[in-house]
Amino acid sequence: MHPDILLGYLPWVVILAATFSWAASFLSLKIALRYDAMDKPGGGRKIHTHPMPLFGGLGIGGVIAIGLLLFLLISGLTSWFGSRSVASPQIVGFAAALLVLMLGGALDDRLDLSPKWQILFPLLAALLVIGTGTTIGQITDWFARGGYSLLWGRVAIGPFAFSWPADIITLLWLLSVTYATKLLDGLDGLVTGQVVIGAGIIGALALTTAYFQPEVAVLAALIGGAYLGFLPRNMFPAKQFLGEAGSTIAGFSLGFLAILGGAKLATAFMVLGLPLIDAVLVVGGRILRGASPFVGDNTHLHFKLLQAGLSQRKAVIFLWTLAFLFGMAALGLQTLGKILLALTLFALMILLSGLTRTMQKEGATPKDMV
Repeated sequence: MHPDILLGYLPWVVILAATFSWAASFLSLKIALRYDAMDKPGGGRKIHTHPMPLFGGLGIGGVIAIGLLLFLLISGLTSWFGSRSVASPQIVGFAAALLVLMLGGALDDRLDLSPKWQILFPLLAALLVIGTGTTIGQITDWFARGGYSLLWGRVAIGPFAFSWPADIITLLWLLSVTYATKLLDGLDGLVTGQVVIGAGIIGALALTTAYFQPEVAVLAALIGGAYLGFLPRNMFPAKQFLGEAGSTIAGFSLGFLAILGGAKLATAFMVLGLPLIDAVLVVGGRILRGASPFVGDNTHLHFKLLQAGLSQRKAVIFLWTLAFLFGMAALGLQTLGKILLALTLFALMILLSGLTRTMQKEGATPKDMV
């Protein structure tokens, strides 16, 4: 498909996905109220003061899954996309993975599963995607063109095929980004907006002449649009929360998009660098304190920003801005430049953590904590 023609279709993908996602949020709200899937206040991570309905991710995931089916139909019946950069089994695997995450999310929102049961659903979702052909096949040579293959061996298990060590790295990547957005989901609209930004930047990279992948751009528009439609319902003061399904699908979807184009992996890391680095710092801090790494607390950067005196709106906008700026900066950099940018982000995260701790000691009080 010619880039100019594609640009004409992409806004409609975003608009339609956003419209149906917004409409689906009312249905998921009714289901949450009927089955008492409510996030009740209390605990270190929960700053709202009254029960909030969950299941927001069910509407988002449903819209994306239906969009994937339409994507398969259109790409199979027409030659709009030209050369195929995404195989049909990959789309089927991704859709199946979303259904698994939706099921696990719904069960966790309703039954409050323990961490050992929670991880089964992202693990199965990742294996479905890997088994249907989506994997990180090589790593880039930092100092020269080309890269090093990670496809050293191959094992077939029934209809699924797995490669070593590529699939191990892919599994770790998908689980890392899935849990990063799950842990980031602490302020109204934060994760929802993060996905919109991330999908937009990955889609923009897919439209460049160097990495032109129209199918990836369409998938990014679908995912970004689905989360955009839920954003008005999720912004402060939120009317509904993403829930476990919405927060896990968020990182998982961006991680999947990033794998579809090797150059987008480092770019996606810049967008997701904030939650990934924050997760490392938080989990590392829990281990050093002798606390369980799986038990939530209020040591995340977004909570520290509140404790330093920022309102929820200002904290969310600040973190969105960081994600957008680092993501946009990564668009114009090669791999070595992206590595230096990642180190800069890591240093910035540590600096911000220290500054917010100092401001908290000086007597700043959280705002908008409802």
